[in-house]
Amino acid sequence: MKAILFCQNGYAFGILAPIRDILSTIDHEYLWYFPEKLLTVFPNEKDPFTTSILDLQLFASDAIFVPGNEVPYYLRGLKIQIFHGLAGEKKGHFRIRHYFDLYLTQGPYFTEKFIALRKKYKNFDVFETGWPKLDIFSKNKHIFKEDKEALLKEYDTDKIVLYAPTFSPSLTSAPHLLKEIENLALTTEFLIFIKFHDLMSEKWVQAFSKLSNRIPNIQLKKEKNIIKFLLQADILISDTSSVIYEFILLNKPVISYKTITPNIYWDNSKSYTKLTEKVLDNIKNDPYAKGRDYINKRFHPYKDGKSAQRMVETVENYISKNGVPHKRKLSLARMLKINSIFGTPIENLWDGNKRRKITALLITYNEINNIDSVLENIKFADEIIIVDSLSTDGTIAKIKEHSNVTLIERPFKNYTDQKSFALEQASHDWILFMDADERLTDPLKNEILKTVNSDNPGIEAYYFYRTFMFQNSVLRFSGWQSDKNYRLFRKSKVNFTPERIVHETLIVDGESDVLKNKLIHYSYKDYKDYKGKMIKYGQMKAREEFQKDYSPNQYHFILKPLYKFLNHYILRLGVLDGKKGVVICYLNALGVYSRYKELKRLRNTDLQG
Repeated sequence: MKAILFCQNGYAFGILAPIRDILSTIDHEYLWYFPEKLLTVFPNEKDPFTTSILDLQLFASDAIFVPGNEVPYYLRGLKIQIFHGLAGEKKGHFRIRHYFDLYLTQGPYFTEKFIALRKKYKNFDVFETGWPKLDIFSKNKHIFKEDKEALLKEYDTDKIVLYAPTFSPSLTSAPHLLKEIENLALTTEFLIFIKFHDLMSEKWVQAFSKLSNRIPNIQLKKEKNIIKFLLQADILISDTSSVIYEFILLNKPVISYKTITPNIYWDNSKSYTKLTEKVLDNIKNDPYAKGRDYINKRFHPYKDGKSAQRMVETVENYISKNGVPHKRKLSLARMLKINSIFGTPIENLWDGNKRRKITALLITYNEINNIDSVLENIKFADEIIIVDSLSTDGTIAKIKEHSNVTLIERPFKNYTDQKSFALEQASHDWILFMDADERLTDPLKNEILKTVNSDNPGIEAYYFYRTFMFQNSVLRFSGWQSDKNYRLFRKSKVNFTPERIVHETLIVDGESDVLKNKLIHYSYKDYKDYKGKMIKYGQMKAREEFQKDYSPNQYHFILKPLYKFLNHYILRLGVLDGKKGVVICYLNALGVYSRYKELKRLRNTDLQG
């Protein structure tokens, strides 16, 4: 069986890991999927993974395990909802979105409700298996015992309190319990862990971060998987979070504030007060111990640590009986929603027959913020070579973490020299030459594979049009609407002209063409960064023009930058980009001014020398 472990948020890693363990044990093939934003926090970096929906289409899975609410309908495989929590009272927990073929439930409370919904909709099946995230409660309940004992000794206390509120703005207790948490820490000297949901408002993350910086026995935890803290804590403080049920299943006391749960089996307060008193009372007297029995029996009665195993076996049996669906039938509205989240399906996929290999090339300098993402983006290439200009920001160390990448460290002379050197290192004739701030879309990646592995006689190089990103939004005009560069070409048919040292020019011995799909260009990170680039490019262009026999004058310092601005802002419609257009057109004009300022400096230095 081929399975996809489908993650939309970081909390999914801990839910799916036990399933991964079972799949590995019985030699099933699996592939993690998560969006690029989670690349730096993925805890299983040695496992096969992708951030590309195209890769999932090409993987052609039999089963897709999803602890979230959505999954692309067009992916091959049984689509299985395994849930991301136990809070059945939350809005949407029992909403049928029609994305799933199978619901694997945690316990009788959930099973009964989904069976009733199955009778109504008749387009999915329900099986009770237990929840894989809780397998550790049976298998490794004491795994963090020594760590806990060391912490208690370090902070000279005997209890750990966990505060884990929901992120929902209308339900979270975070804005109201800041002072109460502070008072609890100062009064009891208990060690207090703060664990926020990935989607918690940054305002409250920062507020509690400041509190933890000021009070040593308050610790803000940023690890994605909360299980460690659930096992270590002696009592939980929350509101309307599904983590309450996970904690209760460990048979430990809970205090909540203004929970919307209709049936409450723990200590719940209707006002944001008396936290310290409640904590001390629950630790000493545990008045709600009997209520926890109901939760254990109805929500998750499985204590054998085999929920993940039951899930895999259920899926195997279901596929054996019913086969593998190639896609999920949805209404047009739901299809459009999925397309807006994950992109439209690529109908004409590359056939997988590799006739020609690709070398991907990069030249880098201080690209710590881009390097992981771009290497994930181009890992489909048969060879990846990076020529780094002696980076000082940690880029080199990051590159060395990628075992499939060849790193060459070489001082930078100019762009043409560095790219020409990189080109010489390639083992394969077909070259994909990228900048670290560029990303291939899935349709473009598919188009590259089809193009390289098809027969287009005489076409030796391909331009890519680029979509310019102004921070996180598209810059549609300002001269960038027609921006294109050579990115795919045959090594044996090209060379970089030595006369250009910036914005290097590729000479092609043969015909060129343009690929249909666009490259995403994340050039504008912020004003300071882009301004630095424009000044740098201008100065390098000045060195290129230094050999020309003229001295820059007022025409070059005033009229040429002004023309650059007006050309891009008026003639090339930068005005339609609003404030972004003004910024970009100004900075492009600044690059022209910097060129002639540097040229003048070079000529004066030459005359004086």
